[in-house]
Order: sequence, then C-alpha cells, then structure tokens
Amino acid sequence: MSGASVRGAIVYSSGREKETISRQFSPDEKGTLLEYVLDSVWTVADELNVVFKLEPELSLIEAISPFGAKIMNVGKGESPVSAILSAFKASKAEHCLLVTEAVPLLKPNVVLALFNAAHGYDLSIPRWKDGRLEPLLAVYRVKALLRLAASLKLPLEKNPSEAMHSLAGQLFDVKYLSIEEELRDLDPELDSFLNVTDDLSLASARSKAEVRGSRLKKPD
Repeated sequence: MSGASVRGAIVYSSGREKETISRQFSPDEKGTLLEYVLDSVWTVADELNVVFKLEPELSLIEAISPFGAKIMNVGKGESPVSAILSAFKASKAEHCLLVTEAVPLLKPNVVLALFNAAHGYDLSIPRWKDGRLEPLLAVYRVKALLRLAASLKLPLEKNPSEAMHSLAGQLFDVKYLSIEEELRDLDPELDSFLNVTDDLSLASARSKAEVRGSRLKKPD
C-alpha cells in the first residue's frame, strides 16, 4: 500500500478514557470510551495513534492492544497540542483524522464520509448550521497542517480544541460538511457529535448505548 493511500487516525485521550458504557453487541458488558472510539475508527483507518494526556494504566493499554494503535504520551513539560502535532509528524498518512475519546457513539460511516470529503482538500470538517466547527472531529492533510503550524507562533498552552480551531480557520482548501444537511443522513440522531464532557453527557451516552444494545440483542 502506498503512503498516499494510507488513512491515519489520531485519538487524543483527554482524561475520560476509563469511563465505561455498555458494549454495542453485549449490553451486559462494559467498554471504555476509548475502546468505543477505536472500534469505530479502526474499520476505516489504516494507521492508529493514541495520544494520552495522562499516563494510562496497564489495564487500559492491554484492553486497546488488539487495535494495534501506537501509544504516545504527553511528555513532562509538553503541551497536549505539541504532542498532537508530534503524532501528525509521526504519521505516514496523507490525510489523518483527529478525534478525541469523548465521542464514543461516533459512527464509522461518518468517519468514512470525512475521509472521502478530504480528497483534494487540506481539511474536511463538520460544521453546524450556526457556523460552529468540530476541529476535534475532522480530517487534516498532514503536510498542510504541519506547514501551517510551523509558520505560526501558536500558543501551545492553548487547549487542543482552541488550538485546532485556530489552525483549521487558517487552512486554505477546506471542505465543510453540513452536520444537519449532510451528516444527519448517515447518523439520524447525530450521536457521533455527543461529546462526553461531564457526568450529564456521560449519562446520556450510557443511556443511548444501552438502548442501542437492547435493540441489537437477540431474544433468548
């Protein structure tokens, strides 16, 4: 496989990776948010990298080992943004998805749509009707992103969302995908954009996962 045909993915694990929700096909079992995201991404991407903000526990490393992801940690004194950019530098892919562990209900067909839309562009990014962007659920052309980041004096202490939003806004060839008008066809309930940031959103993700699992569970 040529390097140009490789699809890369970087999962930034921001600290909630150990939270659990019901497994899709085994609702009586639990899986971590990180496992859920990797399960959605690995079917589409050829190369997986996970950047941990916090040192992961061995049990988590063992749980995600079947995905074959390369593990990277935010080093002492290093900012998460710098670590994410290092993961882009390490990638052999032309285009790379950046996503966090906080979207456990991400659908593979949404990921595939982002990759397909990125062809010929520096960035394919979901956009809400009110103009809000999803820079932490987007596909970037690796060389264009790194070239831009190197040319800017980007405050590395910024949180990843702010930093990537800033970078996304300065890339030239951008393909915007309307969440409500295009991506809703692939994900009617827009579960892919349910971002687990607190206990309330975690409860919502758990509830949706349980409902989904009960629909798929075969009757005894």
